[in-house]
Amino acid sequence: MILLTIEFEHKGRPHKAIVRVKVKETNVEYHITIMNGDLERLLYGNHIFVEENGLLLNDTTPGNVEVNDLRGNLRHALAGHLENSNLLQVTAK
Repeated sequence: MILLTIEFEHKGRPHKAIVRVKVKETNVEYHITIMNGDLERLLYGNHIFVEENGLLLNDTTPGNVEVNDLRGNLRHALAGHLENSNLLQVTAK
C-alpha cells in the first residue's frame, strides 16, 4: 500500500489530506482522508478518485456544488502531486 500526503486549497484556505493508493487490475484508486473534520464529513461517500489509462477521472455528484468544488480542488492537487513526483503518469481530465 502506498500512502501520500497532499496539500490543497479550499475556499482560499490551505488543508492537508492523506491519500491511500490501491492498484487494481484495471485501474488505480485513490482513497482520500481530509485532515479537517468538517471537510471530511462533506466529502463522505465521495472520497474515492479513479485513474484509468493515465487519466484521473472527473466524477461529479449531481446537484451538490460544494462537494464538486471540494473534489475538484482535491483532484487538481492529487494530479499535480502525481505528475511532480513521477509516481504515476496521471493527468487531470
